[in-house]
Amino acid sequence: VFTIVAFLFAKKCLQQVPEGNVRLVQRLGKYNRMFRPGLNFMIPFIEGVKIPVVYTFERNLDVEMKKTSDKENMEISHKVSLVNADTGDLKTTEQILDPPQIIVISKDNAEIYPDAIVYFRIVDPVRAVYEVNNLGLSIYKLVETTLRQQIGSMTTDEIIEGRQKIGFEVRSALEEASSGWGTLITRVEMEEINFPTEIQRALSDQRAAELRGRANVVTAEREKEAQILEAEASKKSVILKAEAEFEKDRLEAEGAFLKASREEEGKAKGVEAMARALEKNPDAVVAIKALEAQEKVAESIGQSDNALIIPQETAGLFGAIKSVGKLLNTDFTKSKNPDGTRK
Repeated sequence: VFTIVAFLFAKKCLQQVPEGNVRLVQRLGKYNRMFRPGLNFMIPFIEGVKIPVVYTFERNLDVEMKKTSDKENMEISHKVSLVNADTGDLKTTEQILDPPQIIVISKDNAEIYPDAIVYFRIVDPVRAVYEVNNLGLSIYKLVETTLRQQIGSMTTDEIIEGRQKIGFEVRSALEEASSGWGTLITRVEMEEINFPTEIQRALSDQRAAELRGRANVVTAEREKEAQILEAEASKKSVILKAEAEFEKDRLEAEGAFLKASREEEGKAKGVEAMARALEKNPDAVVAIKALEAQEKVAESIGQSDNALIIPQETAGLFGAIKSVGKLLNTDFTKSKNPDGTRK
């Protein structure tokens, strides 16, 4: 029996707290200290662990969301306690508060169903338990109040375009209030903002019209770009054609110039060679020129219709006659007297 009593006494004195949790110790009903993760010692019968009521909301995905009243919406979400009811462990890790959607009336009298998600973490467990009654419910009510105030001052069009603004306002209000509750609001997200069926249908039609308008704009821009590209291609084609013609004329001119230069250079070299040959052997040069002259005469005779071809022997006879004539003419001139009579 003594062993059992000693075991129960030791178990009551030694308190082991798991990681990510804390325990609040009260002495004679008043807060005394906080047990952190690890092994802690407590005085039995005088001290005890407080078991607070701290919970958050999580959406029940198995139940379809209703949009009739806040009371019915509350039934869709269920509470999740942040405290172990047996040991009193209070979670200090980041938690999610996903409250049900609420009904809010906008500035233009339209029913809006906003859905916000809050991420928070308890940084001061003492304040979270002793400074506020039911932390999770207080955060939810503050989110609800802020959404009603913010969305109630906005029109439907402003709500559609201002989702980020609404989330920012909710987070600012939560940060200001939760600082005294020992809670850190890490982020607030507007998961969705739903509208009545007729507004959703109008928004769908408006969205479809915007998409058609954007499609028409994109098509017009593409056609414009195609025309610009076609014009640029035509312009480049004309430029390339002109450049090709210019390059062709330039190359032809350079070719003609080089050809003429080479011909003149060849003639100059020929004259120079002829001059050197004339200095060395005048008779050979004369013979070459005579042959060239005979070739030209032969070409002209071949091209003429009334040309007379004389055999080589006859040509030699004519040459002999011409030579005899020259001799007779010389002798006849010498036998005349000064008055023209023969001697």
